[in-house]
Amino acid sequence: MRKETKIAIFTIITVALAIWGYKFLKGFNLLAKNLVVYATYQRVDGLRISTPIMINGLQVGLVSDIFQSGDNPGSITAELHLDKGTKVPKSTIATIVSDGPMGGTHIDLVFQGNCSTDDCVKDGDYLKGFTKGLLASMVTPDEVRLYVDQLNAGLKDMLDTLSERLKNSEEINKSVQDVRITLANLRQSTDRLDNVMEKSAGSIERSIKNIESITTNLKESNQQIKNILANAEDVSKDLKDANVQALVGETKVTMQKLQTTLASSDKAIADLSALLQSLKSGDGAVPMLLNDKAFASNLQTTVKNMDLLLRDIRLHPERYRRVLSKKQMEYEYEPLENDPAFKDKN
Repeated sequence: MRKETKIAIFTIITVALAIWGYKFLKGFNLLAKNLVVYATYQRVDGLRISTPIMINGLQVGLVSDIFQSGDNPGSITAELHLDKGTKVPKSTIATIVSDGPMGGTHIDLVFQGNCSTDDCVKDGDYLKGFTKGLLASMVTPDEVRLYVDQLNAGLKDMLDTLSERLKNSEEINKSVQDVRITLANLRQSTDRLDNVMEKSAGSIERSIKNIESITTNLKESNQQIKNILANAEDVSKDLKDANVQALVGETKVTMQKLQTTLASSDKAIADLSALLQSLKSGDGAVPMLLNDKAFASNLQTTVKNMDLLLRDIRLHPERYRRVLSKKQMEYEYEPLENDPAFKDKN
């Protein structure tokens, strides 16, 4: 035999052994004769190839393939390889059961009774598929019914005990009465609140309308507000760009001048205060004129007489020539109304 032929035979045997070993590790024995059946499901959550198939906890096969049904793409078909000699009726339901919260599934073959040769499934037959949820997989209906019955019994005993204690307890009865009174007061308070709300509905509605009017005005003035903000931003930018140091220096000089002016003003006010104080004290003619009514009246009469004398001297100077002559002269005085100066003054 040629060397190339030996290498080819060795390669074929190696590949065959590798395939057989891989399948064997997956749970499939290619050398054993298996019963191949199918099951159709609407959902196959968690179902994988090599998922075990069990009857009452005994593993009797594996899932070899999962694919879409040809006539209905919405349903899934699983290919089930059952061990040789496994007998299951054709009415068997292949139920997908969850192993627990941590994941994992298996298929339970659920059936009742036995089957003869004609009633047992054969290669290529289809079984009815069903998928249980996590809770249904963990607890059977009988167990749930048992738990509910026990819970009902315990609750009944607890409620009976609680009812008996409530009947015989004065403190609890008093507390219940207090709760009733509190509820009655609460009902009265809610009634009053309803009346207040009903009476205040008009005011609330007007307030809401006013708020809507304010928001509308704000919305309409939005552009003006934007312009004001833009102007403020321009002003702040101008202030930033301005020579702030020079402005501070000029402000400082102005403040110094203002302080000097205020000092001068304080001095003038002090002098004026001293003058007013001297006028008030009564020293001199001016304070007497302000404070002494008799003196003011006499001074006013004197000034009036001096005015009449000067006016008469100006109008009739010849009357006063006797001051320089010893001749006796007599003159008549004219009324004041004939004085032209008096007429011009009035």
